[in-house]
Amino acid sequence: MSSDVIKLPKRFDYSSGSEFNAAIIKALESHKVVTLDCSELDYIDSAGIGLMVMANKRVLSKNSKMVITNLRSSPREILLLANLQKLIEIRS
Repeated sequence: MSSDVIKLPKRFDYSSGSEFNAAIIKALESHKVVTLDCSELDYIDSAGIGLMVMANKRVLSKNSKMVITNLRSSPREILLLANLQKLIEIRS
């Protein structure tokens, strides 16, 4: 399966929305797996989690898959507390 990688910024919140959504739409044009590279991510809030959930719905509607990779410990804890792993695969 072909994959497209979207590198998330250090701070992922409401202000990241338009750029992130545009990247998701572009990735879905030609790829079946959308990988969110979180290697630089230090901060995510509820708006950022919401952006991920809405993007995942869009990805699933295109019969594609979203994967989160390279999470640091603090954002990982937040995403696990939000039970995001039940919706989106989180890889080490």
